[in-house]
Amino acid sequence: MNRRSGLIAAGAIVLGSVLMLSLAWGLQHAALARPAIIGNAAPGLTIQTLDGGQVSISDLRGKPVVLDFWASWCVSCAEDLAVLSNASAAHPGIAFVGAAMQDTSGGGQAFEGRHPHPYPVGQIVSGAAKDFGVFAPPVTFFIDAQGVVVASFAGPLDQQTIEHYLGLVT
Repeated sequence: MNRRSGLIAAGAIVLGSVLMLSLAWGLQHAALARPAIIGNAAPGLTIQTLDGGQVSISDLRGKPVVLDFWASWCVSCAEDLAVLSNASAAHPGIAFVGAAMQDTSGGGQAFEGRHPHPYPVGQIVSGAAKDFGVFAPPVTFFIDAQGVVVASFAGPLDQQTIEHYLGLVT
């Protein structure tokens, strides 16, 4: 019985050590996969709008930017649309841009047909959502006129929340 208890204890220690090392590796890997973006210059990102034009975040420097990552299949993204559209109309001095991710061109066009945006939206053609630490939509970034990411918000926005964040970039 003593030998069996010793083997069980040794096995528990080895298993616990492996789990702790795995946790430490996972936390370190997650930190590397999600760049520290708040307080830093926005990564380069360009979208191709549905009419064939292109909008680059770096070209918008000089005015605040709201960058929204969305997808046509994302229910929360559709809920977000009214808030973003109203804020875009109410704040003409702020550039709003929608970057479709994990989507197809056809899906984006169909979504736009059902839910038109008053601001440019389209597929990402340069840069990537992961450069912003985004792996699932919706996530919205608030970038000041100098191109620095001031804040981000994951999930659907409401009117009070977006006004708070817009106050940080104006």
